Amino acid sequence: MNRLAQILILFVAAAPSCTPQAVQEADPANRAPVEPTPVSATRPANGLLTLFLKVKIISIDVPVGTVSGSEELWSYLDEESVQGFRDGNLGRNGLRVGLARQNTWPDLAKVLTRMTGGKLQITTGVFLPGDPYPLDIKQDEPIQTIFLTNSDRTISGADYPPGDNSVMLSCTLNEDDPSKVMVTGVPEIRTTQRQMRLVNDHGNFSWRAMPTVYSFAPLTFRASIPSKDIVVIGPGSQARRPYSVGNHFLVHSREGVEFEKVLVLIPEVLAQPMK
Repeated sequence: MNRLAQILILFVAAAPSCTPQAVQEADPANRAPVEPTPVSATRPANGLLTLFLKVKIISIDVPVGTVSGSEELWSYLDEESVQGFRDGNLGRNGLRVGLARQNTWPDLAKVLTRMTGGKLQITTGVFLPGDPYPLDIKQDEPIQTIFLTNSDRTISGADYPPGDNSVMLSCTLNEDDPSKVMVTGVPEIRTTQRQMRLVNDHGNFSWRAMPTVYSFAPLTFRASIPSKDIVVIGPGSQARRPYSVGNHFLVHSREGVEFEKVLVLIPEVLAQPMK
């Protein structure tokens, strides 16, 4: 009996009945020497603007159970507006995603600061709308055995090769109201081992060493929010199951102590006049 089969028996017996590396700012040499402004600002005379996104990313580690075993943080958040919440797939697999308005940030920041016991560290990334960005959570992971609890309550599992556990993010703009952002995320594993693949980059073909990507597509979440509103990704109660997605992505050990991770994303739409 292989390792996956052995763990599957244990997982089913225990079950109840019933996808960060530093984000680099865009090279200022490639941009006109004009300060970006919020998209709601007055448009230039020629009416042409380049829209891009600045995303603040906050990652905090807290002792296991601080977030997954408490409703204190989630009481500030709206989970029902997140696509992926209603079918229960996120919760069954140990993930929770919630939204908050920007005016609640002072209260939310106090809760997070109290949980982590220190000052919040904010990293900022700048990218164009629609550009995918892998937000690395756990890097250089060994072989992992992960089980997915499906919407029909069935369980599927697999052994995944060594790699990085990430949430692949994509932020796009609402064509009718570009001050609103559609945030999409999906957990995925990108393998450490690379393979040469032929890549089409806007009509230019080249061979590149690329990882193999294993995407947990049923756990895709999506939310439409105004610029500067808040998205929180954290562990749910099922993250304490050793072979759940939430456990493998958001729980880690440090010096013999288990911690769980919370990610806060604050996307802002900025505009720059085109010459």
